[in-house]
Amino acid sequence: MKTTKILTSAIVLSTLGLAAAPAVHAADHTETYDSHGKIGFTENTDPTKPVDPTDPTKPIDPTDPGTPTAGPLSIDYVSSFDFGSNKISGDDATYYAAPLTDKNGVKTANYLQVTDKRGSNIGWKLSVKQGAQFNDKTADLKGAQLQMATQALNSKNIMSDGSTTPGIVSGTLVMTPGSDVQVLDATAGQGMGTWTDAFGVYDADTNKDTASKAVSLQVPGNSAKNVGSTYTTDLTWTLTDVGL
Repeated sequence: MKTTKILTSAIVLSTLGLAAAPAVHAADHTETYDSHGKIGFTENTDPTKPVDPTDPTKPIDPTDPGTPTAGPLSIDYVSSFDFGSNKISGDDATYYAAPLTDKNGVKTANYLQVTDKRGSNIGWKLSVKQGAQFNDKTADLKGAQLQMATQALNSKNIMSDGSTTPGIVSGTLVMTPGSDVQVLDATAGQGMGTWTDAFGVYDADTNKDTASKAVSLQVPGNSAKNVGSTYTTDLTWTLTDVGL
């Protein structure tokens, strides 16, 4: 009987101990605080310097820098074309503009450069017009025709799927004095940042070089040519905001 009581007491005490122990809970308390971030933008009219059309991360210092246009949508640079001094021929002949040589003696393709830092991403259009026929201040080089081919676009912002790349309107730009020729057409979402449009890609290996014959001047054999004269023409490049 004694044993029975002890067992019974043990059960009772154990049960009472469980019932009497208080429940333990983690503190239910949370605080929150909101901080903020903000950013603003102002129009950027700083000029953009020419870059290497083969590697847009590198600057280039052309010997014919010209005067860049102002504004957040700008033409930063366009090469002038030098066809050299050539022996007179009575046959039809094609002459080629020499590749661009920068102030450090580095050669690259002749090219143009456009920058869009408006932030609207609405696109733009580029065209060119030859004002008049090649002329030596006494006579025209009759029938001479300027052509620019093998366009190669490049940019730090170029995407592998081509989604940001402006459209090349024509594979070969054939100039007629007095007429506009469309060069590039950047639709919405294209052409942001700085873009180069090179005529060919220069390579010291003539088998790989596409720049040395990318810009050509075709001159008829029956066109009169004055000995010792230099014939020139002007090209006007126009960059248009498609939002206007």
